[in-house]
Amino acid sequence: MRDTLFIDAAARIARRLCRDALWHGQQCNWLGWAVDVFGRNWSLVYKAQSPNLYDGTAGIALFLARLHRITGEAAFAETATGALNHAFASLPSLPEEVRPSVYSGGLGIAWGAAAAGRALHDERIVRRAQREAAHLGRAAEKAQWLDVLGGAAGAIQALLEFDLPDLARAHAARLLHAAVRGDRGTSWDTMPGQTTAHLCGYGHGAGGIASALLELWSATGEKRYRDTALDAFRYERSYYSQEQRNWPDLRDMSAYMPAQGQAPAPAVYAMGWCHGAPGIGLSRLLAHQLLPNDTAIAAELDAALATTADACRQWVPAPGSGLCLCHGLGGNADLLIAAAAALGRPELRAVAEDAARRAIEQILPNDLPWPCGVNGGGETPNLMLGLAGIGHFFLRLYDSTEVPSLLLMAPAASGIPAERQRAQRA
Repeated sequence: MRDTLFIDAAARIARRLCRDALWHGQQCNWLGWAVDVFGRNWSLVYKAQSPNLYDGTAGIALFLARLHRITGEAAFAETATGALNHAFASLPSLPEEVRPSVYSGGLGIAWGAAAAGRALHDERIVRRAQREAAHLGRAAEKAQWLDVLGGAAGAIQALLEFDLPDLARAHAARLLHAAVRGDRGTSWDTMPGQTTAHLCGYGHGAGGIASALLELWSATGEKRYRDTALDAFRYERSYYSQEQRNWPDLRDMSAYMPAQGQAPAPAVYAMGWCHGAPGIGLSRLLAHQLLPNDTAIAAELDAALATTADACRQWVPAPGSGLCLCHGLGGNADLLIAAAAALGRPELRAVAEDAARRAIEQILPNDLPWPCGVNGGGETPNLMLGLAGIGHFFLRLYDSTEVPSLLLMAPAASGIPAERQRAQRA
C-alpha cells in the first residue's frame, strides 16, 4: 500500500512552488540561492533560475508535471506549462557549446519538456521537444564538456531516449577521441586543471561516461563502446578503498580547504550522484542489467549499495547537501529505489523510505526549511539542488513504477520494465 505521507509532502512542496512563481505573460520563473562565478571567485547569490534541467525552469516543470499526472491538481499543470514556456524561450540565447548538454543546456530542456509533455498528455509539447532535440543534439563544433552532467555522455543518454542514435554516435566519437588510456584503465579529463587525477563517479567521472557508452553499445551492438566502458570501470576499480568502502573524490580540494602547510590534503570520499558510491552504484546497476555475468561489476554494485544504504541510515541534514538529488539524501536514496525494483531487493527500498520518513517528520511539524544543496545558502526551487528535486524524491517513493529516475536515463536499470517505458513514451 502506498504511503500518503510521501505524496502529501510532494504536493506541499509543489503548492509552494506554484505560490512563489513569478509570472510574466505566459512564462514563469523563480528566485533562489545559487553559487555563481564572479571574476575568478565563487560567490553565494540569490537570483532568478536558469532555463536548465539541473537548476532551472525545465527541471521544476518536470516535477510539477509528473505530480499533476498523479494528483490531477490543475495549478501544477498550469505552472509547469509556464515554466516550460520560459525554458523554450531561452533556447535561442544558449551558447553553442551547451546546446547538446542535458543537465546544463539545451538538449536537457528538450528532454525535460518531452517527459513533462507526456505527463501532461500534451502532444504539442512532446512534438516540439522532439524537433528541438534533433537540432540541439548535434555535437557542437566548439569545445564542449565530456561528462554526464554537462557534456557528451549525458547527450548520448538523452539522444537514445529520443531515438536519435546517429547523433549519439557523434558524441561517442568525441568521447573515444578524448579518452586517455593508461595502466589503470581508460579515463577522461572532464574538469581540466581542477583535479588531482581524472575523476571517478557518475556526474563528472569515468563511471557516468562508461554508462553512456554501454547504453550505446546495447542500442547499436558496436563492441568498441562496450570495451571502452569496461576499461573505464577498470580505472575506477583501481581507486576503490576497502577501508572507506568508497571511491575518492579526485577534485583538487586545496582550493576548498585551509592551507595544511607542506602536508598533502587528505583524500576525500564523497557520497553523491556526482562523486562517490551512490553514483558509481547507479553506473554498476546499469552495467549489471546489461552484463549480468560480469562478477567484478556485480561485486562493485554490492559494495556501492552497502555503503549507500549505511549512509542513508545515518543521514542527518548537513550544510550544502541535505535532501537534494545531486549530492544529498534524495539522490543517494534514488540508487536504493532503483536497485530494489531492478534486483528484487525490497529491503533497499525500506532504507530509503525510512530515511525520507525521518526527514519529513523532523521538518514539517517544526516548520523548518527544506535542507537544499547550496552550501551556505537557504532554500532554492530547482531540481538537482532544491525543492523540486526533493519533491520528486518523495514522488518516487510514492510511485516509483510510474515515476522514473531523473538520475539514470536508462530503462534497463530504472526498475521500470522497458516495455512499460516504451508505452509511456508512445
